[in-house]
Amino acid sequence: MRHLCVRISVALIARLCVNGVDLPPSEYPVDEHIFESVIDHFNFRPTAVPTFPLRYYVNEKNWNSSFSPCFFYTGNEADIFQFINNTGFLFEAAEEFGALVVFAEHRYYGLSNPFGNAYALGVPYNISFLTVEQAMEDFNTLNLHIRKKWSMTQQTPFITFGGSYGGNLALWLRLKNPNLWAGAIASSATPLKHLLRETNDFARIETEAYGNVSEKCPELVRKGWEELYEGAKTVSGRVNVAKSLSLCSPLPDERAADDVHGWISGALETMVQYGYPYETSFYNLIPGYPFRVTCQKMLKANTGLGALLSAADVYYNYTGEAGGCFDFDALVMVESSKYWKRKGDYDRLQDQENRIKNRYKKNSPKLIRKSFDSRMSKLKWEESNMAWGYQTCTEVYQPMPTNGVTDFELPYKPNRTAYFTECKRRWGVEPRPDWEEMTFMGADIGKGSNIYLTSGQLDPWRAAGIQSTPKGSDGTIIVRIIESAAHHLDLRAAHPLDPWSVVSVRREQKKVMRKWITEWRESHNLLTRTFNSLDSS
Repeated sequence: MRHLCVRISVALIARLCVNGVDLPPSEYPVDEHIFESVIDHFNFRPTAVPTFPLRYYVNEKNWNSSFSPCFFYTGNEADIFQFINNTGFLFEAAEEFGALVVFAEHRYYGLSNPFGNAYALGVPYNISFLTVEQAMEDFNTLNLHIRKKWSMTQQTPFITFGGSYGGNLALWLRLKNPNLWAGAIASSATPLKHLLRETNDFARIETEAYGNVSEKCPELVRKGWEELYEGAKTVSGRVNVAKSLSLCSPLPDERAADDVHGWISGALETMVQYGYPYETSFYNLIPGYPFRVTCQKMLKANTGLGALLSAADVYYNYTGEAGGCFDFDALVMVESSKYWKRKGDYDRLQDQENRIKNRYKKNSPKLIRKSFDSRMSKLKWEESNMAWGYQTCTEVYQPMPTNGVTDFELPYKPNRTAYFTECKRRWGVEPRPDWEEMTFMGADIGKGSNIYLTSGQLDPWRAAGIQSTPKGSDGTIIVRIIESAAHHLDLRAAHPLDPWSVVSVRREQKKVMRKWITEWRESHNLLTRTFNSLDSS
């Protein structure tokens, strides 16, 4: 079967089409390459299909020679173009270093799917090869493949970069394989998941961002939750809530308040996590420092429901894309579900699914049963294709409690039993809560070296980050908390509105990278001379 597209190099703002699938536009010139990676790196007996095509994208524009460094981005939980387009620092630094730039896609994301795009995630056996360890070995073996393909010498230093979960991968690759990676720039890494599970620090940091604009804003949000849930108790109250929140129709039932809560919570959190100083569209198009804009709107509204509407307006309707009102089914239900899936709130997702079932049964069981079955089938298909959902049910276990006192969320204690049950139902697996920190040393990484860790002071994910120099470090592990910075801002392209704290960190990162490159070349040049001497003798 012929596909209706041509494989091309990805030029500036060009749209790539692969196997008939339109991919996001690339803002940087990169060329596509395919690496046949082993599906199971930890078993000498190959799987029935032994390898899969892992996509990686390369920019050779500034590469000087096989002696020059390689800047390697470890892809994380999305199509690799999301990271190409939001990691301009690598391309800018490559101009100074004469570096080859590589962006490697994480297995089971984008189009890098073992067993084929249609079968990678829907079959329990097939998805079982989605682990952090397997992904790291993909990148290690790709490192060796690139060295051979581009005729690089032993002296060619590879520096790994990553943001968020990708920051974890960059950190762990350097820790586990310093023989392959000269150093790691790990931005917004979250290796300390137990802190997310045991404290409300994630929500507290988020709340502080609004509270630092005005201490009244968190109070208004708490008041908003009260008004939402009180109003949802009666028919007339649900009508009033819908009007106050600019919903297109009244809330369908009392429990719909939970869906609205998820919808607004997602907006409040994401506007801090991606609260960059300029307009961006990581998920939705939002203004610079959107939490500040939202808080100012809250103060003008000066009511609880008005505060919640302010969050919805800025995050979901900044350019008027939602129209004159917010659709409950198409927007509220969908966005709340997306938010809970990103966080791994499986007990809340199960509750939402039950609410959907009950609404269909109650309102018109005969007329829309077919529609309900179709919708639930679609939801299950989407879930079966959510690789991140599987990872949060295995190694990346991070449910987060809230208390409603030091944060502005509703008090919430994750239901471990319900979470495990839902993972078992959806994927046939149960989480191993302590596996990640046991395997990758948690904060006890002082014996490591050549690692640069950053966390944004605004970023809620800072709660799971290493925020001070590890005990026992010899000074080659650097930790920086970047003032007025959000999630992996330091990896984004330079911008005139960047705070000085970010500019300063980028300068220091490049200084440290030069040191790593020099050390790698010197040590491997010594090894080369030693080996040559042995050979000649």
